[in-house]
Amino acid sequence: MYRLVSVLLVVGAVAVSGEEEGIHGLISKAFNKCKAQYPISDAELEMVREKENVPDSANAKCIMACLLKEGKIMKDGKYYAENALLMIDILHKNEPETAAKAKKVVEHCADQVGSDAGSEECEFAYKMAVCASAEAKKVGVHPPEF
Repeated sequence: MYRLVSVLLVVGAVAVSGEEEGIHGLISKAFNKCKAQYPISDAELEMVREKENVPDSANAKCIMACLLKEGKIMKDGKYYAENALLMIDILHKNEPETAAKAKKVVEHCADQVGSDAGSEECEFAYKMAVCASAEAKKVGVHPPEF
């Protein structure tokens, strides 16, 4: 995970064939579904758009968890880094250097945060997003624009 919405939103595209518009459509659909379930403020959305900080309200944390679940990156309280790595390959199929950096972020955060969310999926997703945001800045990777 290399920035709040970048990886957390891309999780909705795991089952995608790789068609660019298909990925964007699935990401948007997953985000809208999760946002309807866990509404967040316009200020929090702006924070995400501007890549300022990771919002920390209860609903923002739960949107992150919802997106991980939509993308099959988290299921039954377990985080699956291998699915996040596959997602990176899909998103950055034409950018091998960016993909390599993004994979380092996923691997680092999986090591730091772990893979067992247990019953605290929202808090786990938030910790993963905070780690990913910080690590992405260190390695110089930027999320795709959606």
